[in-house]
Amino acid sequence: MNSFLDTLKQLGPSRLGIMGGILVGLILFFIFVSMRMSSPEMKLLYSDLSSTDSASIAAKLEESEIPYEISADGSRVTVPGNEVGRSRMLLAAEGLPNGGSLGYEIFDKQSGFGTTNFVQNINQVRALEGELARTISSLEAVRSARVHIVLPQRELFSRDTRPSTASVFLGVRPGAIVERANVLAIQSIVASAVPDLKASNVSIIDSNGNLLAKGGSEDINLLTLKAEEMRRNYEERLTEKLEDQISRIVGFGKVRASVTAEINFDRTSTNEELFDPEGQVVRSTQVTEESNTERESLPEDVSVSNNLPGVGGDLLADQAPSAEGNRLEEVTNFEISKTIRNTVREGGDIEKLSVSVLVDGRYTKDAEGNEKYEPRSQEEIDQISALVKSTVGFDEKRGDKIEVVNMQFAEVDVNEEVVDDRMLFGFEKSDLLDAA
Repeated sequence: MNSFLDTLKQLGPSRLGIMGGILVGLILFFIFVSMRMSSPEMKLLYSDLSSTDSASIAAKLEESEIPYEISADGSRVTVPGNEVGRSRMLLAAEGLPNGGSLGYEIFDKQSGFGTTNFVQNINQVRALEGELARTISSLEAVRSARVHIVLPQRELFSRDTRPSTASVFLGVRPGAIVERANVLAIQSIVASAVPDLKASNVSIIDSNGNLLAKGGSEDINLLTLKAEEMRRNYEERLTEKLEDQISRIVGFGKVRASVTAEINFDRTSTNEELFDPEGQVVRSTQVTEESNTERESLPEDVSVSNNLPGVGGDLLADQAPSAEGNRLEEVTNFEISKTIRNTVREGGDIEKLSVSVLVDGRYTKDAEGNEKYEPRSQEEIDQISALVKSTVGFDEKRGDKIEVVNMQFAEVDVNEEVVDDRMLFGFEKSDLLDAA
């Protein structure tokens, strides 16, 4: 015993303090590991939840005596792995999660006795908004959605009616982009579900404050945004085609292309009436034939008998007429060929293309095993230029420009180890702090 005390005295207080700290740390570490091993493994039940859904789910899990954990932001709920299936079945029976909105289940627990027509109409609009919000939230890029519908009531003794309108708010997932096709699809599904609602009267904004679709008549700014989006999509499509084709020749990652397009988005409407004189066709023909004969009376007494036609006078006398007339008239109507042409030419004509392509060279190894850069031959560059012209639809009259340049690419070190600052000795720092 005395020898043990002497040994401790020889170590000194500083060394004893360090050893005591290490011992306490080891004890805490083993306690933490044993707690982690004994506690059930928590699995994700639902994520991207609203605060309303999180509160409802927590209340239901407590009622069912199922242990759970909620993340700090309230968007994730975890339960033991063996309780995931049972928890989801219980929550589904209660209509959870519902995105913070009510659908047609609003009528399940409501008695129609004593309910006014106004309340019924309001509940119907709320149910329709909730069902549309759930449908829109099922899109991949959308985390949550809210729908507001305005159904104007027709006033008494009024012939004019206001159109129905709607507005949609989209909660976009981090890093996701709502494409133009998704916006049109949302407008279409909302317009189809609401009576007397046109897709053009549906406004859509996202959680970043971007106006994705404006209700009513489209103004100049929105048309400009559409034109810019079409131009950008066209440039990206050509760039992707160029890099895909050329990379099959020079190798993956050894080509970079850039396309700049000048596009005319002017809309032209033309009305024409064309007449073709050579294409005339007889429509109708009218022929009129007329003949008349005039005779003068004999120089005798003027009497009724001498002036009766065909009576009196000497039959042997000269009965030749003193005047005769014939008229033949022919009228022909022709139908001239006529073409009425109404032409509406949408914008999108390519006025000019500027394409630049950067190509890396070849790398060979010398006798010592060192890499050596070799530029590509002019013949190969010309072949790549011809391929680029054919891909983009090069037109010299339009003033298109194609530049293919061979230069050495800078080396990028992609083998650096990524260190996760959240981990320490294989455990999350937050767990270690909680155990401490």
